[in-house]
Amino acid sequence: MTTPQESKLKELLFETKSIVKTHIENVRERGEDFNIFSILKMETDETKTHSGMIVALLDPKGNHYQNDTFLKLFLNVIGYDPDENLEFTKVKAEHNLGPIPKDYSEGGFIDILISFPSGKAIAIENKINAGDQPKQMYRYSLYKSGACTLYYLTMVAKHPEQFSLHTLTDKDYDVLLYDNHILKWLEQCIQVVKPGSIIENALKQYLILIKKITNTMDKHLEDNLKSLILNNLEEAKYISSHYQKAVESIKERFRSAVWEELNKINIKAHLGKDTSNNYSSIWIDSAVLNGKGASIGIESFSGKGHHNGRLFVGILDRNAIYDKLAEGDVRLSNYWPVIREIKTLENNNLHLSSSNILERLNTDSGYFEDMVKEVVRQVMEFVEVYGDANI
Repeated sequence: MTTPQESKLKELLFETKSIVKTHIENVRERGEDFNIFSILKMETDETKTHSGMIVALLDPKGNHYQNDTFLKLFLNVIGYDPDENLEFTKVKAEHNLGPIPKDYSEGGFIDILISFPSGKAIAIENKINAGDQPKQMYRYSLYKSGACTLYYLTMVAKHPEQFSLHTLTDKDYDVLLYDNHILKWLEQCIQVVKPGSIIENALKQYLILIKKITNTMDKHLEDNLKSLILNNLEEAKYISSHYQKAVESIKERFRSAVWEELNKINIKAHLGKDTSNNYSSIWIDSAVLNGKGASIGIESFSGKGHHNGRLFVGILDRNAIYDKLAEGDVRLSNYWPVIREIKTLENNNLHLSSSNILERLNTDSGYFEDMVKEVVRQVMEFVEVYGDANI
């Protein structure tokens, strides 16, 4: 028998589904799904798409030919008063601070660096799906010996992990949000450019992308959803607290199935960290690699972590012994000298933060089984190339 609370939960989900359906219909009617970033599979590429686009717009010397207009609007939105001439401000992506030693005390790459003529600077750590790194925010705070204001840009309202902050406190940085600061900034940029221009179209394309990845709706629909939640706070609280658990259960079931399938074909594999961890993994034994201190791993089943959360198989090599790449494979970092992206059945990048993929894995048993076998097939191709590599 259905309890009154269960009935309210079902009613809340039904009404929420109706609002989401209207949102999807509106998006399709406006043609917003035909977005250049989505078509090119660049929606969550932290470096090339988001840092790259933001830097291109902020650069006063950029070929948008708006001089420092976009930069001024951005600084105003984030509440930063430069109190200086912005004409000669330099903006750079992936500013190299040098190598990272074993104690993580220095080095790395600042995602977005804004350097003012006065010598002051802004360092922005840009997080889409990647997890925090040891002492990451702390290392960036050392730049210019404290004359650098630190920001943490993310899709959800969260703070850096303590292992990233090290000795820093919440007073040493500010949090920026894509669905707040970046959306407001883009809307203001659109207002000052020539209507119908290519730059206006590019801004709108990027704004649509931000709305998509942050699940932002039209204001009246968001107001309806907020009202629905406020009128059902107790039920909404239960849905919110169980959402992540439900999502992780799909990912963990998929990870376990891949592990079981590998062992069925006599591949010695063992489970690494589970999907509650950013770097959720499976590790595969290789006598040659293991003997050299390297390992073959599959990461990350969390949909977060390295490589913007895209699933890959690669060699983890902390001793820097491996330096060969087969055609089509890429170098991810010093510790991951070779990786190969794992693809879906449709030959897209497999990303376990995708709601569409997770829903299909959960509701379509045939798709689930086919994807497990496809992942194992691609992993085996990688193992055949590198498992007995002469290193």
